Amino acid sequence: MTEKEAEQTVESEKLSEEQEIEEGRAAALLAYVPFMCFVPLLKMRHNRFAVRHGKQGLILFLVEILALIFYLPFVSQHFWAFVLILALLASFYGILQVLQGRDWKLPFLGELADRIKL
Repeated sequence: MTEKEAEQTVESEKLSEEQEIEEGRAAALLAYVPFMCFVPLLKMRHNRFAVRHGKQGLILFLVEILALIFYLPFVSQHFWAFVLILALLASFYGILQVLQGRDWKLPFLGELADRIKL
């Protein structure tokens, strides 16, 4: 393979990746809206960008549900309120990353989301 062919291949892969991001952007955006994280996981399974954000959105959704379930008085109330606020902030930041076309990985939870087999 010549150097020119190698450059064309890299250029083609980059263009393909940009097309995939553009195609999956709307579904990936929904991943960070509570209850809507299933849209990219079910409707955009062929799009890596949307599925990655969908998995992260699913993990955030589960954390939000846990925070709401265990939202008890006294000390735990403050702890779970803090967890819920962090999850909502992470969802908002995920939305911003999707709008910018970035393939962002959640700290700590992103690795867990990558392990989900669909």
